[in-house]
Amino acid sequence: MASRTDQRSRFEEIWTEYRLQILAYCLRRAAPTHAEDACNEVFMVAWRRIDEIPRPPKTVPYLYGIAGKVVSNHRRAFHRRSRLDEKLSNLGVAPATDPVDLVVQNTEDQRVAAAVRNLKPKDQEIVMLHAWEDLSHEEIAEITGMTAGAVRQRIHRSYQHLARVLEPSLDRQPNNSPPIAEEGGT
Repeated sequence: MASRTDQRSRFEEIWTEYRLQILAYCLRRAAPTHAEDACNEVFMVAWRRIDEIPRPPKTVPYLYGIAGKVVSNHRRAFHRRSRLDEKLSNLGVAPATDPVDLVVQNTEDQRVAAAVRNLKPKDQEIVMLHAWEDLSHEEIAEITGMTAGAVRQRIHRSYQHLARVLEPSLDRQPNNSPPIAEEGGT
């Protein structure tokens, strides 16, 4: 166990280096009014577990793992709140807005966000970690407890599904006829 001064110094380094990444992660997954709280909760957990936090390059995946659990807790609270909002809807209470819809403004991006929301929850998270957080398959595997190969496969299948949903004209039957020879060929 490191001394209290060493722990504080390490925490300050982690806070300075990774706070904006964790806040961005939370903003993309939680309502803006809750994202800052979620980010702060991540770092409260990090402070309590400062001796367990791995050194770079494994620091970010570790923090994202914590953030995923914190955001999940916030989502559960949000869903409880949504059920209450539904009960209060006859009083004119406006429904809560999905955090993605606050960031994504154009119609095409909203279509993509809606398609991603229709993936299985685990696949949603994997796609968002890959596309939004720009994490490698290995980093995502560490966060999710899967193998890198399984992550790679889920990303591939999810992207295929999204392509079919977003561009149905691309969902063609395989062409079983032999390829046509190019001009001048036999």
